Amino acid sequence: MIREKSCGAVVFAEADGERLYLVEHMQKGHTSICKGHVEGRETERETAAREILEETGLKVGFIDGFRRTIQYSPYVDCVKDVVFFLARADGMTVTAQEEEVASIEWLAFDKALPALTHKSDRETLMAAEDFMKLISRKMRRGKRELTADKCEEILKTASSGVLALLGDGGYPYAVPLSFVYDKGKIYFHGAKTGHKADAIERCPKASFCVVDMDRVRPEEYTTKYRSAIAFGHIRRLDSDAELRSAVELLAEKYNPADNEEHRQKYIDAEFADLSMWELTVERVTGKSNA
Repeated sequence: MIREKSCGAVVFAEADGERLYLVEHMQKGHTSICKGHVEGRETERETAAREILEETGLKVGFIDGFRRTIQYSPYVDCVKDVVFFLARADGMTVTAQEEEVASIEWLAFDKALPALTHKSDRETLMAAEDFMKLISRKMRRGKRELTADKCEEILKTASSGVLALLGDGGYPYAVPLSFVYDKGKIYFHGAKTGHKADAIERCPKASFCVVDMDRVRPEEYTTKYRSAIAFGHIRRLDSDAELRSAVELLAEKYNPADNEEHRQKYIDAEFADLSMWELTVERVTGKSNA
């Protein structure tokens, strides 16, 4: 089986307060998001930046937190991965690469979406627009907003949180659970089937709320609090290696004094019936009145 890899980005710019997306009309007749093959020892972002520069003449800055991978078979016995990022253009003047690109347009989301030929590109653009809306929302009381480091500290030290999902019948489903945070990921366990598993399968988008402090001050008619909310996408861990790594992190968090032999024995006893999920944090916000 042949494996191929390309990288690109949903490129946007802002004009007169409106977000516009770059759409390429290719010489082969379809419209597309900018992407191309990885060359040599390039990183994914280096490939995306080079392809954008070659095809459009634009330099871009990447928006952290967005990375989307699609997979398809372009021909028999070949599997291709395409990694997309989200990038802000440093201008709007473009120079189309004549060998591949017939023309380039800047379009608002509602016009860019139907202009794209392939479903996977349309889904990627929708994901990028959702992400931009998420990170563009400002906290109403900005003076109480916590830094990213403080939010991460809360996620590392809190003993529990509440996972919010799209539940049955479109009703919100919020479930308290134990978890562990590690390197931008939140890991938690649960049953293989049930309301939570069904909700995640239906819609992998989620938020996770952690309250680090909650002290009522009745004499002041207020509460001294500190909390964080993480937003992201969830996936079930499929491989035994991923699953074991995540459950070991969970076990170490809740029983750090345990010895390795006993910990592994306990994990082995439960491993066959264990399900673990990973929430990739795309944005985290925090608030404090402490």
